[in-house]
Amino acid sequence: MRIPPELEHAGLFHTHVGPYLVVGLRMGRAVTDRLGSEPFSYRIIARTGRTPPYSCLVDGVQLATPCTTGNGCLEVADERTMLIEAAAKDGRSLRVALNADVFERIETECTEDNQESFALEIWEMSEAELLTVSEEA
Repeated sequence: MRIPPELEHAGLFHTHVGPYLVVGLRMGRAVTDRLGSEPFSYRIIARTGRTPPYSCLVDGVQLATPCTTGNGCLEVADERTMLIEAAAKDGRSLRVALNADVFERIETECTEDNQESFALEIWEMSEAELLTVSEEA
């Protein structure tokens, strides 16, 4: 199984490739597809909490968007809802949530031994299979 370059890069940054890192990458991509990648044009709140493995999602968001905790555009809320909210300066906003069935599969089927292949499966899912995206103008 060959890891795509984007995942390989993310794994180097994060130290491994797991499902929540990939969920964060995909959530970040959903945001940049809709709001662009201009630095400081929007802010994101990640409602994941700060405890691994759920907080691994935050690294994926940082890699896929111009928002980082360091530049102040990414805030991590102490919740575990597997949801990010993006608010753009132009008034648009997005909510991007991990679909409950995928969350349940990660929680029950993913192990230390299969986490990389599980992550690759998530990488290949369509956006609709993986996420629920709500936009407001």
